[in-house]
Amino acid sequence: MEALVCRKLGDPTTPPDSSESTALTISKSHPIPALTSPTSIRVRIKSTSLNYANYLQIQGKYQEKFPLPFVPGSDYSGVVESVGPNVTKFKVGDRVCSLANTGTFAQYIVVDEKDL
Repeated sequence: MEALVCRKLGDPTTPPDSSESTALTISKSHPIPALTSPTSIRVRIKSTSLNYANYLQIQGKYQEKFPLPFVPGSDYSGVVESVGPNVTKFKVGDRVCSLANTGTFAQYIVVDEKDL
């Protein structure tokens, strides 16, 4: 899958992959996340937004620090692609929206049912 990856802290306004020193890179082979629990849901992200918090995360100035490399992004909407065996509130094809600490600047995200 494609994902925007923060490989090191730095200036998020510099275009990804414009030099070896840029903070961001576009990965075309980032692994599709697997379901991690019986109540996990994989969502194909259709839209996300860029927030000031994302800007600060990439600079390393946000109150929460994420281990590098990480996929930035915090809010999203999309379509349920896969569900764990104990998921009861959602089914494949449902439209959903939610928030996450990171990971929405990618094609897929895995979240727990209680977080949707």
